[in-house]
Amino acid sequence: MFELSGQDVGEAQLLVDGSRLEALRGTRTCARWRWSPGFQAGETEFELRLPDGRTRRARIVTDADTRKLTRDDFDAMVRDILEDTFALFSLSPFRRAVSRGAGGPVPPIARLEFLRTRIGELEQVVARIRRAPRRRLRAEEAVLPWHKARHATGTEIVRSFRSGRVLRENHQPPRLPVQLRGHLPELIRVRRRTDTFDLPEHREMAACLRSWRDWLRAVSGRLSAASLPGSDGAAWAARLQALALRVERMRQEEPFAALPDAPATLTITSLFRNDPTYRDFHRLWRDMNLGIASVFGDFLAMPLSRTFELYELWCYLRLARAVADRWGVEGDGVSSLFGVDGAGLTIASSSLVLSAGGGWRLAFQPRYAEFWTRGDGRGSYSRPMTPDIALWRQVDGVPTPLVVLDAKYRVDQGLADALTSTHTYRDAIVDTKGGVVNSAVAEAYLLTPHQPAAGGQFETLPMPDRLFAPDYHRAFRFGALTLRPGMQAIEVAASLDAIASGLES
Repeated sequence: MFELSGQDVGEAQLLVDGSRLEALRGTRTCARWRWSPGFQAGETEFELRLPDGRTRRARIVTDADTRKLTRDDFDAMVRDILEDTFALFSLSPFRRAVSRGAGGPVPPIARLEFLRTRIGELEQVVARIRRAPRRRLRAEEAVLPWHKARHATGTEIVRSFRSGRVLRENHQPPRLPVQLRGHLPELIRVRRRTDTFDLPEHREMAACLRSWRDWLRAVSGRLSAASLPGSDGAAWAARLQALALRVERMRQEEPFAALPDAPATLTITSLFRNDPTYRDFHRLWRDMNLGIASVFGDFLAMPLSRTFELYELWCYLRLARAVADRWGVEGDGVSSLFGVDGAGLTIASSSLVLSAGGGWRLAFQPRYAEFWTRGDGRGSYSRPMTPDIALWRQVDGVPTPLVVLDAKYRVDQGLADALTSTHTYRDAIVDTKGGVVNSAVAEAYLLTPHQPAAGGQFETLPMPDRLFAPDYHRAFRFGALTLRPGMQAIEVAASLDAIASGLES
């Protein structure tokens, strides 16, 4: 809870990342607000609006609610969704570029949230580069009159005899060294060594900063023109304008100031490979390009507080990419996942089905209506069911029983509350071919970011750790699997093996 004391502060407003906090009952001299951090993690911006029109801003560091995913996990999921989208899109029959311009629809909120955190990390990397930038020694040759070449070396003087006029010394006693025999070049060529920040890498980095600044300004202008004052769109327009200003400040500082133009792309060189700081800039460049790419979809149009819905799509695309790597894609089996138009690439919002080799099918949010309304006899015997993910095989045109996956962002004891829907899917979805009612679900699992403790026999493990035990899975064809943002592709593939093992036999 926040409390503000003072004269006539009862009408003050407190905003967190542009959203007004719930005000509690107060008095003219005391205002109170309630705030639940929820998904807020890392740095959070507060704005206090006083009744007299003055504003105060501050940034505080918060910890995430341990029952929910952190801000870093949110960013990792957005990055993975965009990367997996491009990887799967490359397997589709579509052959067109996905633009990165500022035209077209306004970018969805998840992408803007992702870019916002990348700018903060970019500032830290640029500050490290500024403290120890790479320089290049450059040799220059200057032609100076003899009386100005005070620091010329003997080698430079002797080399200068090759061209130009040669003067003869008339002064007595002579001041020139005996070796010159009273002669001196009129013009002396002197070599100078200077260090400079003008590296090809710095030129490209400055061009990238300029490109990101222009993109942020353009999107901010479009949001501002299309939004009402005080709306979320207007708040995001102001945030993007502030982000563009921060990027411009980075571009105006050394080693990026006053460099010639270059393409706004990074060429892999030894500097980006071997220097950890420059390697971090290259990683952020990839993230920024993902964030500004024209990828849209209902699941990207959500704020940080709706991360659990983003987790569902993230789980599906992670598994879809693993399925495509494992069994390959059957024909144009990924076409249903995307829509392509002039605005860019759109991820379908529901009922996605990936068709892979060997008859494998991976569906996102398949809808199973009452079985008597469906022609294939597979459906629910109570009400329509829509599990998050379903995996099965088509063998000689006949579908095998399903593996149903229920993606839940909860961790720790919150998993126990999430089991109800998983039980429901396993019991209510049936197959009625041949007039006999059989369960259509072979296995049912929760997908969660929870990391269980060390394993053992499931009888000795507490909840929720027993749900992750392999012997629990073998005994009941039920349980939970860990799928956490930041997992490597080989770990996701191992999870897929565990899920698909029952259908391969």
